Amino acid sequence: MFFYSINGKEKKKIVLLPHNNPDGDALGSSLALLFYLRKLKHDVDLISPTEYSESFRWLPGSKDIIIFSEKTQSLIKKKIIDSDYIFFIDFNNLSRIEILKKLLSFSKAKKILIDHHPYPFYFDFMFSDTTVAATSILVFRFISKMNNLDKIDKKIATCLYVGLMTDTGNFRFPSVTSETHFIAGKLLENGINVENIYNHLHEKYNENRLKILSKALKKLKVIKKYRTVYTSINAYDLVDLYPYKKGDTEGIISYGLGIKNIVFSVFFFEEKEQYPIRISFRSRGNFDVNLFSRKHFGGGGHKNAAGGVLEKSLSETIEYFLKIIPNYHKHLIFSI
Repeated sequence: MFFYSINGKEKKKIVLLPHNNPDGDALGSSLALLFYLRKLKHDVDLISPTEYSESFRWLPGSKDIIIFSEKTQSLIKKKIIDSDYIFFIDFNNLSRIEILKKLLSFSKAKKILIDHHPYPFYFDFMFSDTTVAATSILVFRFISKMNNLDKIDKKIATCLYVGLMTDTGNFRFPSVTSETHFIAGKLLENGINVENIYNHLHEKYNENRLKILSKALKKLKVIKKYRTVYTSINAYDLVDLYPYKKGDTEGIISYGLGIKNIVFSVFFFEEKEQYPIRISFRSRGNFDVNLFSRKHFGGGGHKNAAGGVLEKSLSETIEYFLKIIPNYHKHLIFSI
């Protein structure tokens, strides 16, 4: 019934929602759906609860994204209330769009989930598969299930390919399967420029980004006993780096995992002198940072990549982390 309604001739009002601080998979999946559903003649809006990284501003359709703010709040409220369907893309817990939760309570729209994270909440329609490498794969399946793969053009293919690249670490994570490469191959048939995509995502470091990285690396702490690395950036570190842009801290956490014998890397980020502190977790092997984050930092994500927050100061957050990490000694030592 749902597919018939979306694929039918009746025009629907649809809202697409990625999570806070949307990454390449969230934006790629959402923008691909935006183009696709507009091809089906629906009235579609893509609303981001927060700003997103400068490194994604080049994506096709990015100028159509409505970013939540005081100026756009009334417009967004109307669009959410008037919508027939609301898609929740690349997240499955409303805590990831906290600022929009109240507005969503006014909506009677059908809620559709397209996501690959574990432990989803209930939605009216769910396209959830925790085994796939990226939500972009599920969007491809969604289009395929509607027998509309012929509607994938260069713009849609580019957006989906960005999702694949970013959530698979350039096709190197354990979650990558033959299906991942099959879909990538199908997207390539639409004439996308892989070199251009890679350059946009990886080779444009602004001066501030390098300075922030330098400050983070100077603070890097290695706990050999627990095969763990952590570092941080505080509000003071950013004082002389304005205008600070979303995405300037991306990639910092990966440096820790590049150290021999390290299986757990943590990055603490205090954007302003206020709570909460944002935390990123990455791991190698069997250490499950998704469960770790859910238990201690109210977050979640994937087995080897997750995020969380804590309503404490930066020093208190790090102190709390150092207090609980000994409890995972055996898990970390035998992770690989």
